Amino acid sequence: MDKKKAKRLTKFINYVLYHSPDEFGIFLDDDGSISIKELLWALKEEEGWSYVRESHLKDLILLGFNPSYRLEGKRVVPESESFKPYYPVEQPPRILYYAARLKACYHIYNHGLKAAGRPYLPLSKTKELALRIGRRRDREPLILEIEAERAFLDGVIFRANGERMFLVEEVPARYINGPPLPEREIKKTREKKPKKNESIPEQLPGSFYLDLDRDPDISRRKQREKKRKKGPRWKREARKMRKKKRSL
Repeated sequence: MDKKKAKRLTKFINYVLYHSPDEFGIFLDDDGSISIKELLWALKEEEGWSYVRESHLKDLILLGFNPSYRLEGKRVVPESESFKPYYPVEQPPRILYYAARLKACYHIYNHGLKAAGRPYLPLSKTKELALRIGRRRDREPLILEIEAERAFLDGVIFRANGERMFLVEEVPARYINGPPLPEREIKKTREKKPKKNESIPEQLPGSFYLDLDRDPDISRRKQREKKRKKGPRWKREARKMRKKKRSL
């Protein structure tokens, strides 16, 4: 990477991180940091920067271009103090948008949205921005409408990330609207019921259940283990017959 490109990339990263992260569909955590993966997703979507890799972020530091960040593990940590905390807003828009993976929608419709792995969940003012964020994890995400105003009046806290994004910790299912799911997807993603052999039998007062794996007689336990490894009796007999035929 030549000096001109390095300088341009340094300025661009500073703009993305500290001036308008919501424009690129990203938000920083409460300490002002962000994962390298999240930053690279945003950079690669911009014309002329699709080639940027983690190695380029390291080169800017090693070559002395003084970017306003340092790398710690898999995170980009700011050097400046320009990051401001996310304060609760007095009134969010009536409707916000979230792009969800199709296979997650059954769970979302039933249990709502929750931030996973990060302190907040990003909601967008426009469908276009929601799609941009959602396509980073799914090629064809579903756009969900969030009744933000109604949720806010019922106590859900919304925090502004610039002019285009709002952050929440969770959104209950009753405020989420989306297209009906295909029947095949419902069957695929429906919460699995425990199998019969995995279910715990109901114990009645005064009753108990034998656990053969806890038999105090060690010799009996060893015999059962041998039988399990060898398989059922008919299988053992079949193996003997095959051995006899081979020897003839």
